[in-house]
Amino acid sequence: MVEEARPALGLSIGATNLAAVTTDHAITRKPVLTLYRQRPPEVGVPSENPRLDEPGLVITDFVDRVGDPIGIVAADGSVHRSEALVVDGLRALASAVGGRTLSESVAVTYPAHWGLKAIDALGTAVSQVAQRSRPLALIPDAAATLFAARANPGIPARGVVAVCDFGGSGTSITLVDAAAEYQPLAATVRYPDFSGDLIDQALLRAVLANTSSGDTVDPSGTSAIDSLSRLRAGCRSAKEQLSSSTVTTLSDGDVRLTRNELDDAIRDSLNGFMAVLEETIRGNGIRGPDLVAVVSVGGGANIPAVTTMLSGTLRVPVVTTPRPQLAAAIGAALRASRGPGDSTATALTPAASPPGPAHEQAREQAAAEPPGWAEARLSEPVLRSMPALAWSETADDSRVPPVHAGQDPKPGGGSGYTSARPALNFQRTARPRREPKPAVMPWYRLPAVLAIGTAVAVLLVGMAVAMGFGSDDTPATTPAPGVSSAPVSPAPPAPPPAPVQP
Repeated sequence: MVEEARPALGLSIGATNLAAVTTDHAITRKPVLTLYRQRPPEVGVPSENPRLDEPGLVITDFVDRVGDPIGIVAADGSVHRSEALVVDGLRALASAVGGRTLSESVAVTYPAHWGLKAIDALGTAVSQVAQRSRPLALIPDAAATLFAARANPGIPARGVVAVCDFGGSGTSITLVDAAAEYQPLAATVRYPDFSGDLIDQALLRAVLANTSSGDTVDPSGTSAIDSLSRLRAGCRSAKEQLSSSTVTTLSDGDVRLTRNELDDAIRDSLNGFMAVLEETIRGNGIRGPDLVAVVSVGGGANIPAVTTMLSGTLRVPVVTTPRPQLAAAIGAALRASRGPGDSTATALTPAASPPGPAHEQAREQAAAEPPGWAEARLSEPVLRSMPALAWSETADDSRVPPVHAGQDPKPGGGSGYTSARPALNFQRTARPRREPKPAVMPWYRLPAVLAIGTAVAVLLVGMAVAMGFGSDDTPATTPAPGVSSAPVSPAPPAPPPAPVQP
């Protein structure tokens, strides 16, 4: 029997952010853990967490080391396992979002590019902390993203969908087959050269290049490091503001940044990512018509140039959620809201499409499916409608009220997505058939043709002359035996006629 939906908590693990989502709260924290002697650990930095009101042991850079057998050495000389630190951070995050614990209805997402060693280590650490009657749901963030995108605004139910997660430390590419219940076609590809951190650095370089050294930062001063840190934080804030506006300022209004400057700063790295994405699509045997949509999530999905590049290059709809930076945590909450006995399939799953290269590869890789993808098949219904492109460069309409599963989107608002640009018609217009033109011989070939023609004509004339002379000669013959060879006298001429008398 299927249990009713219940309040749930979705947690997502990222190298630059940890997120928690419930039905009425959503928070993010930096993966910075502070350990105390008399109370549980706290997660985040002081600007995010008001409970960091006393000194403690601060540990960072532990997310990317999950599964590493070598522990992290803290400032006091103590050694800590990375996966244990991640679980402590998740517990602190669950507590901060409303006093939750990991023993309730919780689903946790991990980066889809993680290997089996890291996934197993995380699962073991979670099971040792969460006292539950059943294992905690651990699913890849790409699978959780599909939960969120299928519920709002909706994605195609057949064909190949590319999930692009633009995170703080890199971008991940996951190809899934929608007709096969969104099963991954291959391992997730990680591209570290296009990330939120690198975009911040590119903006910082652009600001420093356009600003004299004495205006904002004094490299020779003792406060240069603090000034650069504040300026980089300002560039990060400016990047977020330029996602919805065309101009912003930083450093107390002294420095002006435009969206065009942001686009120039990320152009090379974005082109590099697009090259990797196209190569990933081709390398998996996916032809142009097989790719039906791109799901763009993560903080970088808010940048209009990213959506424009994806839609203009791949010529498919680019879909995102209303809050793409929380897509994984929202999808995890949707999964956690299902009871343990809920094994229903997607409500609007269509009939399987004809077999093709993508579907054949999906079936071949079913046995090697990464952990957690089976959980992703128990999701919210797929909307029947195809969404438009996700972001607009002229107006920030992405914050309109979302459409819930089963609700028909209406033009002009309330759909949870907007159009990044007017709809494009990719069908070619039929052109009138042109009559073939007679071939014209190039001028440089005329001397050769004339020489050959002259030679042929001379040869023909010579043959004709030779035949003519041969016909005038009388061949000598030898008389046959018994035949006289005496000359024969010619007959006398006939007499002239008699004159006629008058």
